[in-house]
Amino acid sequence: MQDLQPRTKLSMTAIAMIQALKNTDSHLGLFLRQDRAAESKFLAYCEMYQKIAAYMEYFRATGVAAGSRILFPFETTEGVIIAFFALVGLGAIPLSVKPYSMGVVKESYLEFLTKVTTQYQAEFVLEAPSIRSLELSLQRLQLPDTDIQPQESANFATITDTDIAFVQFSSGSTSFPKGIPVTHGKIVTQMQAIANYAQNRPSDATASWLPLYHDMGLVGGLLTTLYVRHNLHLSTPIHFLMNPVEWLSELSEKKIAIAVIPDFAISYCLRRLAITDPEEIANLNLTQLRMVFNGSEPINIDKLHQFLEVLAPYGLQPTAIKPCYGMAEAVLMISCCKLEDVPRIMTLANGCKAISVGQALSTFDIRLRTEDGLLCHEGEIGEVELRGGTLVDNYFESERPFYNCDGFFPTGDLGVISEGELFVTGRLNDRFKINGQSYFASDFEHAIESLPFVQPSKVATIQADDRIIVLIETKQASVLQQLIDHQRQVSEIVLNQLGIKIPVDNILFICPGQLEKTSSGKLRRIAITQAYITGKIMLAKNARNGC
Repeated sequence: MQDLQPRTKLSMTAIAMIQALKNTDSHLGLFLRQDRAAESKFLAYCEMYQKIAAYMEYFRATGVAAGSRILFPFETTEGVIIAFFALVGLGAIPLSVKPYSMGVVKESYLEFLTKVTTQYQAEFVLEAPSIRSLELSLQRLQLPDTDIQPQESANFATITDTDIAFVQFSSGSTSFPKGIPVTHGKIVTQMQAIANYAQNRPSDATASWLPLYHDMGLVGGLLTTLYVRHNLHLSTPIHFLMNPVEWLSELSEKKIAIAVIPDFAISYCLRRLAITDPEEIANLNLTQLRMVFNGSEPINIDKLHQFLEVLAPYGLQPTAIKPCYGMAEAVLMISCCKLEDVPRIMTLANGCKAISVGQALSTFDIRLRTEDGLLCHEGEIGEVELRGGTLVDNYFESERPFYNCDGFFPTGDLGVISEGELFVTGRLNDRFKINGQSYFASDFEHAIESLPFVQPSKVATIQADDRIIVLIETKQASVLQQLIDHQRQVSEIVLNQLGIKIPVDNILFICPGQLEKTSSGKLRRIAITQAYITGKIMLAKNARNGC
């Protein structure tokens, strides 16, 4: 098989990437698994190009033109993926939003779509399968019939590198998600940077189950793999959540070289591996897995080490897990550990540990500033400020200042720089000051999640009325004696690991589904705190008054 990775830069538009699919080896393409029980469907990239061309003509006939704004619920289905590239090819602007799903309150979702529609002046809404039953005031843009005739060539819009390719959204951990206009030039530059970092090989295959409405799933999983034109095994988050061990088996069987995950996936896998019969994974072989981009959330260092230890007998190398730092405002990746390095660990002044997310990609400038506005010295904690690279120029349809007076973007993240490497320690709004030391909510949550009765991503630590409050979601109410014992264990683990004493009365077990999260899985801590203060959090105290 020939090496189809671009050896020279494509022109600086995403349309060039779509055009490059036309002549790609028919053995290369997308392995898409949409249904839990079904096998993956293979779609060759050359066939994908022909479908994109057909979709473009279909959408053009419905009135979509360059500059049209389409509310785009980005599902992981063939039709929706093809529609995305077709709209980009027409010069339209998909507004990439989370699709409707089970467990989401319909009224809240409709309110979100209405706000996005109004704020960003959407003209159409893609009628993805998940929203067909929802009543929306927008003109519906239906997907073509499945038997639409593929076309050999496409009539692409005339696009420059400064035109908007699509709009993605910030995580929304502290406010309503902000639209981020990703230009053609920015997305191509970001894909090139990731490809250059990864030093892709002709035989590399990538796997991702991350949602496509999120920057890591869209840019890190889908777009960059299509850019280098390697095989992509794509599935949905529910596939991983239903059976993470099966995901490990897929990495083994398909000889996956590159994967992208959020950090909670590591703890989640460990939970399932602990109850898995060793016979089930006896043939697991992860020697081909050379790069797992680990981002989106604060990294649980203890769980990462445990994951590497558990899977070392199956060939997982200690250099494979790559903690990285990125954000939607920068299109995606800002920094990542070197390919050959095991990530460095450093101990902070409060005794907690932080892990390196590497040096900034060459086009970014990073600096840190203290609470007093002074530039940080080596090893001093401060807010991460960013300039250059693929950082966008502003938020979409917003007059809010994006850069400070020095031309840097304040990220809201806190970290330390040591020997040129960045160590992200937490969010500015997630920091607690206790006895003159800074602690982060994730420090408490990682400690608590090590307890066997606490599920990954089901705990939130907040500060209310100058008290540290721990909220733990539980599927079933415990009897009173278990409740008291669990509270005591939580208090002890925090005291042992952080040296902070939390009264048992501040440790609350709550009904499921109340820890609000962003599209990327981050806790919406401000909203959770407000719900607690206003008495909207439902407690699961004992068996008689459970959820």
